[in-house]
Amino acid sequence: MTVYIIANPHAGAQLAVDIVEEIQVNYPHLEKKIFFTTCPNDEKNQVQLALQTWQEGDTFLVIGGDGTLSKVLYHLPQNIPFSYYPVGSGNDFARALQLPDLAATIANIEAGNTREITIFAAEEGILLNSLDLGFAAWVVNEAAHSTLKRLLNRLYLGKLTYIFIAILSLLKNPVASVKIQKNNQEILELDHVYFFSVANNTYFGGGIMIWPTATVYDSQLHMIYAKGETFWKRLAILLTLVFKQHQQSSYLQHEVLETAHIKIPRESIVEVDGEIISSRELTLKAQKRKIYL
Repeated sequence: MTVYIIANPHAGAQLAVDIVEEIQVNYPHLEKKIFFTTCPNDEKNQVQLALQTWQEGDTFLVIGGDGTLSKVLYHLPQNIPFSYYPVGSGNDFARALQLPDLAATIANIEAGNTREITIFAAEEGILLNSLDLGFAAWVVNEAAHSTLKRLLNRLYLGKLTYIFIAILSLLKNPVASVKIQKNNQEILELDHVYFFSVANNTYFGGGIMIWPTATVYDSQLHMIYAKGETFWKRLAILLTLVFKQHQQSSYLQHEVLETAHIKIPRESIVEVDGEIISSRELTLKAQKRKIYL
């Protein structure tokens, strides 16, 4: 068995190179082929290079952030199991799955221990954790252009960036509009929502809970949304998220979906798994995968 390692050296605190070196030193018996991404959205090229020599029984180990993993899985055939070692800023996918340390990750690969999960695929990409508009997308977009995030990443405190910018959102009131076609073909139109998330997993933004029962271990999407017309309503929404009072909140609306067709006007920022995307129309469908765990 050969382990194909696809690593993003620019993710999070830029630890991917160190982790690859640790694997090379501590696991000399493990057959490895290593592919580093060299620029944004280079995951496609590295997966294609790896697949040229991949054989049945080989596997993939992704080292990076949730965005790296999402892009790799978009180009990796569905039948190939994968493992993941997180070195991103938020690492929400790993947190929700309680992924183990490096030694246990390698042990699971060698033992062939896999578990089935559900991710959601669209023509434009893969949804691991959540698709977000309004507050969350604005925070991610602001963080992406923030020198503060780069500084805090070097200090291993990158998620503090999101906290600072989230507080600023109380004053800015970033809102969005969206149209969703649900399972029963019903159309839901939402205007000027402060918080909107379609979640496949528990967390976003470095450990902020989206919805307590959202998990990749079932095939459900959770849609959560709220309007924040005043400063105090926005504060109440954020406090609900921070203190995990989602199911008790009178502000948050929640629905469970199996598929979703989403249309977004151009003025709204769209974020998927910590990455700002340009797509304005997405159809999310469940896709089964196996992860070494």
